[in-house]
Amino acid sequence: MVRLQCGHRPLAELLRFLMLYFEDFAVGRTEPYGVLTIDEAEMLAFAREFDPQPMHLDRQSEQARLMGGLLASGWFTVSANMRLMVDGFLGQSSSMAGPGVSSVRWAKPVRAGDVLDGHFTILDRKASRSKPDRGFVRFLLTLTNRADELVFEQDCLVMFGRREPARDAEETASAIARPIPGDLPPMPTHESLGPIDDIPVGAVVRWGDHHFSEEAIIRFGKRFDPQAFHTSRAGGEASHFGGLVASGWHSAAAWLRTVIDRWAVLEAAGPVPARGPGFGLKDVVWFKPVYAGDTLTYYSKVLEARRSASKPGWGILTQHNYAYNQRGELALAFVGSALWGART
Repeated sequence: MVRLQCGHRPLAELLRFLMLYFEDFAVGRTEPYGVLTIDEAEMLAFAREFDPQPMHLDRQSEQARLMGGLLASGWFTVSANMRLMVDGFLGQSSSMAGPGVSSVRWAKPVRAGDVLDGHFTILDRKASRSKPDRGFVRFLLTLTNRADELVFEQDCLVMFGRREPARDAEETASAIARPIPGDLPPMPTHESLGPIDDIPVGAVVRWGDHHFSEEAIIRFGKRFDPQAFHTSRAGGEASHFGGLVASGWHSAAAWLRTVIDRWAVLEAAGPVPARGPGFGLKDVVWFKPVYAGDTLTYYSKVLEARRSASKPGWGILTQHNYAYNQRGELALAFVGSALWGART
């Protein structure tokens, strides 16, 4: 799935001679981190497991026709990019995982056979005030195709261990901030969502549960996020997590699967609105690690529901999506927008 090319000398030299620590990431620096070739078999396997919509699986479907052909799930793109990051530089660093993502934008469709170049720019960094052995680095990640068109962009935080634990006044003055989750109740108010015209702001839907087995966590980790705390029990126990934990994109992709499974039940019971592709994500926060054996319950709270001015018969639905674990703790939250069918 991923082919790594480190043609930029500074990063290649660092990776050859030393482990990357928090101190090695200088604000303003831009580097390539690899080349991603989209493998059709991997793309389809991901869609079958997490996003089994026709536009991702069936070339002959109406959805695929409207989208100009079969295309990768946006969640596959973000997961494959995670793998590229690990192979490109995180795997040889003191990475302690990422606490959140400010935004994800899917700028152009990604299809089988596409060759995408990954670059990062370091936007900011901040030493931890409470734990002087670590700090946070804010990256802008981009994937561009061979026509030099932007297809994917992500603004995210990664936590790294420090080479020399210390407090640094300049770094702690950084503008990096963690999004506030808002009011996300663990109690549904609606069984489902109708056409965009009929959806009330504030409606909360419970989509379903997803259990994270050790086998599933390791399988996803080896495919898309092969950091030690995602790929083996021993690696997790030796890390700051103290146990095997799911990749953040695994817990986020499982939200999508619970939505699709719930939607299939609703479709079997009667007519449902059409659903279209998503535009991106923002304010993604992983509040609690998801350990092997955990079960997350996924919800969505409607933030905005309006008709589209440019696409007749469609609207734009914006939701705060989130999950609680079996202990009643908020584990994950993110905001997403997508096309949603309107009343005819």
